[in-house]
Amino acid sequence: MISKLFCLALLLSNLSLAAQTTIVWSDSMVVDATPRPITAPSIALLSDGTPIVTWGVNGDFVNFSSQIWCSRLENGAFTTPVGVVQAPDVPLLYGFGGFDVAISDSQVFVVFEQSAQGIFLARSDDAGLSFGGPSSVQGTVAGGYTLLAAVTVDGTSNPIVSYILYKDNSTNYLVRRSTDGGLSFNDDAVKGNAAAPGDAVCECCNSDLLSSGDSVWLVFRNNNQNLRDIWVSRSSDLAATFNTATDVDATDWQLNVCPIAGPRMARSGDSLVTVWMSGASGKQRVYLSTLHAVTMQAGQQLEFPSPTGPETVQSQTEVAALGDTLGVVFVENSKELVFHYSTKGATNLDSPGTRFAIPDHTLQLPSIAFRNGVFHLVYVDATSGQVLYRQGLVKKTSPTNEPEKDSALDISVFPNPVETGVFWVKSETQELQEISLFDVFGKKILGQKPGVSEAAVPTANIPKGVYFLKLKTLKDELTRLIIVR
Repeated sequence: MISKLFCLALLLSNLSLAAQTTIVWSDSMVVDATPRPITAPSIALLSDGTPIVTWGVNGDFVNFSSQIWCSRLENGAFTTPVGVVQAPDVPLLYGFGGFDVAISDSQVFVVFEQSAQGIFLARSDDAGLSFGGPSSVQGTVAGGYTLLAAVTVDGTSNPIVSYILYKDNSTNYLVRRSTDGGLSFNDDAVKGNAAAPGDAVCECCNSDLLSSGDSVWLVFRNNNQNLRDIWVSRSSDLAATFNTATDVDATDWQLNVCPIAGPRMARSGDSLVTVWMSGASGKQRVYLSTLHAVTMQAGQQLEFPSPTGPETVQSQTEVAALGDTLGVVFVENSKELVFHYSTKGATNLDSPGTRFAIPDHTLQLPSIAFRNGVFHLVYVDATSGQVLYRQGLVKKTSPTNEPEKDSALDISVFPNPVETGVFWVKSETQELQEISLFDVFGKKILGQKPGVSEAAVPTANIPKGVYFLKLKTLKDELTRLIIVR
C-alpha cells in the first residue's frame, strides 16, 4: 500500500498557474440532440487534431435499437452522425457507457459488448465516416458473461482490448491483442489483474488502457475481499503477460457492492496519472495519483477541493495529458462540471478550477482530449438531450491589458480573444505583406495582402473557435493563436 498522501493542503500549496497561463473556452456547440437516453460520450483526436465524438443512444428493444454514433468536427460544425454498429448487431449500453474508442492515424476502433454474444470491435478506415462489420474479440462464454471493454492501439496500429470476464464465481480483467489491425484477436486471453491481490476485480467498474512501445498498462478497481482500491498493472511484452501491479489508491475503500465508478488514466511525461472516485471518507470525492511508468513506483495522491461545501458529491472523472500539460474534469453535485488543469505536471493544478453549469439543467458524463495547446471537452446536457462540445485554448496571460506584441518584430495583435467581429494587426517598423488565418486543422479561412503597416481582419462570418494567424513582412514571419468568440 502506498502511504496516505492525500491532503487538500498538498494540492493547494503548489497553485501558481493563474499568473502565467489561462484557458480561453469557446461557447458550447451541439454535436447531436435526441429525445432518447444518451450514454457516456467519448472524444478522441485524429492525427491532424480533428475531434471525433462517439456516444451511445439506448433503445427500448421494441420501437428502436441501441446504437453507437460517431461524428467529427469539420469546417466549424459536426458531421451527420453515422452508426458504428451495423444491423442486425445491437450494442449493449449502460448509462455510464459500455463502449470505448481508440484512434491510430485515420483508423478509428470502437469496442463494445453485445448482450449474451461477447465483445466485438468495429473499425473505420476513413477517419470515422463509415464503419465495417465488427470483429469478435471474445465470443459467448458458457456459464459466464463478459462486459465493459476498453481499447488502446499499439505502435503498429494493432488494437489491444481489455474486458471483464465473470465465470465460476470469479471476476477478472482479460486482455487480448490483435496482430492484423483488429480483424482477429489472439486465442489465449491474458489475465490483466494477475499481479494484484485477491484474484478478483470490481464486477461492474470499467478499466482503462495505455500503450507505449512494448509496454501496456491497465488501470482497474481491484476487489480484495471487498477492499476496492485502484491498481495499475503493466505488461512489458505487448500484453502477452501482466506480471507487475501497483496500488495507487491509499483511500482503502471497504465496500460490499460495486460502486459503478471505474478509473481513468493518461501519460504525463515519465508518469502515469490516474483519476478515480472513492467514498472511503464517507463522501464521494475525486482523487488523482501518479505512478512512474517504468519503475511502477507510486508517487503522490491528491484529493480535489470543492468550494461548494463539505457535502459535495464528485463523480464521473476523466483525464487528458500530453507532456507536462494535464487536464482533469469531473461531475460535481450530480449536475455541474468542474475542470482543473496544469502546464507544470500533476502537482500544479489550478484552483478552484473552471465550472460549467446551466441553471435547472443537468450536465454529466464528460470526456476530454488534449493536443496542440487545445483541450477538447464533450459532455451531455441530460435536461435538453444534447451532446455538447467545447474547445479550451491554453494561453499565456499578460500582467497588463496591452495588446499582444512580438518584441523582436514590433507587431501587435489586438484584441485577442476577438469578441467585436474584427481584430487589428499593427507593425511599428515594417509593412504587412500577407495576413492569413487558418483553422486548427490547417484549412485557410481568409487571406489579405494589405501592403501597409496596420490592417483590420474581419471575423464576423467566421465560426467561433481557435485559429492560427500567420503574418508575413518583407523580412520576417510570425504565427499567433487567435480566439474568436
